[in-house]
Amino acid sequence: MTEILGWVATALVLLSFTIQDMRRLRIVNMLGCILWIGYGFILMIKPVIFVNVSILIIHSYWLIKNKSA
Repeated sequence: MTEILGWVATALVLLSFTIQDMRRLRIVNMLGCILWIGYGFILMIKPVIFVNVSILIIHSYWLIKNKSA
């Protein structure tokens, strides 16, 4: 089950790079990050947790800053 979570997270992150609309790209990538964070917690891989929380914060900031766009 854990491996499936990792593959779904990977698929979402890869999918996000095919999206041209920046808002949708960030939202899909955020979903992938959330899954990666869950994966990181299940396996207790701190670098995976750290980088994906960081990316999630960056995407959240961008979405809040550009919410009217």
